[in-house]
Amino acid sequence: MVVRGVVFSLIEALITNVPGGLGRRLRGLYYRCRLAEMGRGVVIDCGVKITNPAWVKIGSNTWIDNYVVILAGPVTRKGGVYIRKGPATDLVEGEVRIGSNCHIAPFVVLQGHGGMRIGSGVTVASGAKLYSLSHHYRNVGDPEDTRRYKFSSMVPPEEQALISAAVVVGESAAIGLNSVLLPGSAIGDEAWIGACSVIRGTVPPGAVWSVIQPAASSEGGILRGAQGTPVQ
Repeated sequence: MVVRGVVFSLIEALITNVPGGLGRRLRGLYYRCRLAEMGRGVVIDCGVKITNPAWVKIGSNTWIDNYVVILAGPVTRKGGVYIRKGPATDLVEGEVRIGSNCHIAPFVVLQGHGGMRIGSGVTVASGAKLYSLSHHYRNVGDPEDTRRYKFSSMVPPEEQALISAAVVVGESAAIGLNSVLLPGSAIGDEAWIGACSVIRGTVPPGAVWSVIQPAASSEGGILRGAQGTPVQ
């Protein structure tokens, strides 16, 4: 098992940054053998990093763009506070499913340790971060626990509190530039999330949600765009 892991690491080191069509073909051949499922016409571009690919499923005609990071597989916990919450889904912890005809744009992070499903026809725009597992400063499952927990994953487990909850993005939805989806977020079909939004909760199907900060104009006035209501 250790030897196998070393071999895979060496192969990935060789093919990850090979540019152009040759690199795409090499990565396609490699990940077709490593992913749980991979449809036809999938493009995996330069710099893409997929941990635990056996937990990842990708539909057909989907583009995983430059320097995307996909973190899959469950996290083993020993001690500390660990809370599973969020809406019920058929996902298991660690599973990442990406539908067909999707574009996962450059520098996106899909952290699927708590489970993640992205529907077909979705774009996750550059710099967006989707997290299904996160630290918390307190034990939200026990109001009587007044201890303040630490954020670092390098401190002892008993000093950490983690929340795990699947993230679900519906069919034909849009996740804007540099947006953040926190554990338990559920984005409805055909909903749009505006750039730089932070979502924690449920966005209804077809809704357009954004948080737009006012900007000063050259005349010293305020320019305001249409503003949706952020999820609390």
